[in-house]
Amino acid sequence: MLFDFHVHMGQYFDDYYTPPRILRTLRLAGVTHFAYSSTSTVVTDDPGFLLEERIAMHELSEGRAKPILWVTHDMLKCSPDLSLYMDDAGGKICGLKIHGVSENWKPNGRDLHRVFDIARERGLFIKLHTGEHEECEAGMYKKICSDFPNVRVVLAHGRPIQQAIDMLRCCPNTLVDTSFMPHEHFVQLLVAARNENFVDRILFGTDTPIPGRHLKSSLPRHLRSRIAQSKKMAGKDWKKISWENAMKLFTYCKL
Repeated sequence: MLFDFHVHMGQYFDDYYTPPRILRTLRLAGVTHFAYSSTSTVVTDDPGFLLEERIAMHELSEGRAKPILWVTHDMLKCSPDLSLYMDDAGGKICGLKIHGVSENWKPNGRDLHRVFDIARERGLFIKLHTGEHEECEAGMYKKICSDFPNVRVVLAHGRPIQQAIDMLRCCPNTLVDTSFMPHEHFVQLLVAARNENFVDRILFGTDTPIPGRHLKSSLPRHLRSRIAQSKKMAGKDWKKISWENAMKLFTYCKL
């Protein structure tokens, strides 16, 4: 069993990644279960269209896909409590995703607080894109993560890596996923996690299908190689990182 905590489907620039296309890629890579968000929300806030996407993924994956709702400012304007986007027909929404590069989300802004409030009320986790951009570096979210200690927060990509490690140290409600994480950063994360006892807060992720846009070779082949290397580096902790930690998060959130 292998759980990929960072998968996408939907419209992404000039490509539309359909559920069958994503499922085939993951199957060839050896991924059995996954959590995903739709990049289509960047171009549309139509709840009917987004629900159709989730229904298709839910049915074709036979329930092995957990939907994370990618939230935009327009969606909050359309539905301040996001209830319009919470239909369970496509599988129960398990988390809310915020991407501070595709849109301007102030780390301590009113709209982000509203999203955290919704997550707390509904028992959802938050996934925050982190990267080498001042507006979304991992450390920028320290205050809001501290203000909402009962909301689990996944720092997607864990960047910059030292800031992500510091967040794991100071905010017990935070986790990190390994999508697009350089191998040397993964090793650095593992060393800190083993020394300070937070291996149970690392989640394996691939960011499928995005890496394929930067490859000349096959995406499934690349993913198989990355999985094999991650498994080798994780050693005895691979079972936790590749499966058990995700299951614990879903249990905590009562999903």
